[in-house]
Amino acid sequence: MDFKFIALLILIGSFMGMTVAQASCDPETQYEEEGQCCLMCKPGTSMSTKDCKNPRCQSCPDNHYQDKYTTENKCLLQPYCDRNKNFEDPFPKSKTQKSICECKVGFHCSSKDCITCVEHTVCQPGYGAKVIGNKSQDTECEKCPDGTFNNNTSWDAHCRKWTECETGYHVEEKGTHTTDNTCGLPRRGHIIVISIISVMAVITVVILVLLYRGCIKQRTKRYFKPLHPEEKPTCTETTLNMPLTPEENEDDPSHELSSEGFTEKGNQVMQERGKEEIVSRQESQLESQFESQEDSQSMDPFYKPVQACTSAVES
Repeated sequence: MDFKFIALLILIGSFMGMTVAQASCDPETQYEEEGQCCLMCKPGTSMSTKDCKNPRCQSCPDNHYQDKYTTENKCLLQPYCDRNKNFEDPFPKSKTQKSICECKVGFHCSSKDCITCVEHTVCQPGYGAKVIGNKSQDTECEKCPDGTFNNNTSWDAHCRKWTECETGYHVEEKGTHTTDNTCGLPRRGHIIVISIISVMAVITVVILVLLYRGCIKQRTKRYFKPLHPEEKPTCTETTLNMPLTPEENEDDPSHELSSEGFTEKGNQVMQERGKEEIVSRQESQLESQFESQEDSQSMDPFYKPVQACTSAVES
């Protein structure tokens, strides 16, 4: 009887010791082994070498994850999000959390299990989105109430209010479920605008005419020099100084001919129609210069021949 009692006490003591040992370990970050609390690897890693007090942990590879403390030597594989089923593949993927495949923008899950994604319902013109669709819910459309419109074909467009015309404008055409109000100026406003434009056009034309006349006057001053107020133009005939014949100039001793056909002053003696004509070298040069000047003036498009005049001062 005493032996059984002693054995029962030993069994109860052992059980209580195990309970105390288990109660002292953190169930989230530790595990119990041989009565000791051992460390686990943190989320995002796996245990490569198991050691109670100093385990060796390694980071999860790409496209893998571990979302809690573990003693496993491998990480879990992330789920595959098929883009052909209109899923959005999250990037970069977390190593501490499981990725959730979500539908792309404009799509929602076709079922509760979200095996595939389908496109949102599109609201036609005259209708607006009462409830805009999201990744798990479809769009709900409603007809635009009076005073609102929608001219777009969209799954996320609401009905908009008609535009209220500003002060000085009035509604030329009332809006509908698909069109907005059209605002415009009253007729009096049109007349004022047209009048202002007309006045500005007339002023512009006058300025251009004045500028044109000023240019003409400036251009005229370049070619015509005004006469002095005390002078009057008198036209006289311009004649060339013809050389004197030997008979007319026989009294002039300076015109005696030399034996070589030149006078003592260097004038050349020429015979024409029975008369001797003396042409000075200076007069020949003057005539050639006069002819070249006439040729250059004839090439000027703005040149106009004017009768030779001389100014005589009034006495």
